[in-house]
Amino acid sequence: MIVSKWRYTNRVARPRTASDDEIVDRVAAHLAQRDWPTATWTLAEVAPAAGLSPAGLVKRFGSRSGLLHALGRHWVDSIPEEPSGALPPLDELREFARATFGAQHRSAALASLGDLFADLADETSAALLRDGGERQGRYVAALIRDAELKRAGDPLRAARILLDTMQGGLLRLGAGASGTDVAPDDTIDYFWKLWT
Repeated sequence: MIVSKWRYTNRVARPRTASDDEIVDRVAAHLAQRDWPTATWTLAEVAPAAGLSPAGLVKRFGSRSGLLHALGRHWVDSIPEEPSGALPPLDELREFARATFGAQHRSAALASLGDLFADLADETSAALLRDGGERQGRYVAALIRDAELKRAGDPLRAARILLDTMQGGLLRLGAGASGTDVAPDDTIDYFWKLWT
């Protein structure tokens, strides 16, 4: 582009090498594998995993908060909306619980408490937390309903009890409680027997 008789500029737009979704996937994968001595992370820390500079992340997402909101949407979108039907309800629930509440997430779950109050104070983050919790509840309720558990009562209420119990167990593990590890499978089996 010519800007004067004597001066030129090469302001040619560079093609985006990765979509926003791909960048968020990369950042989420990095954070999931991170050693969690503290809850905080910076754009400079996650930028290499994203394949961008910190300034590139700001250009894409506006700020660290914008990237956090994108990560929150990524989490909500990762939650199944309904049972797949590929497995019996109990087996599908076990797979979901292991992936969501397994011991591999314990330090990340504890560290995320550091951001929880900030998330609750931020309207967008709080809405994403609610959406994710409601979506988890509907999905687990559908599995409980499909299993035709006679004594579970209202499937959504039963799902919330089960999810709250597993979340609490994960936080206890993250805090370093020893000798009381309860795997998600154990929690599910306990309630399944009560409700059958």
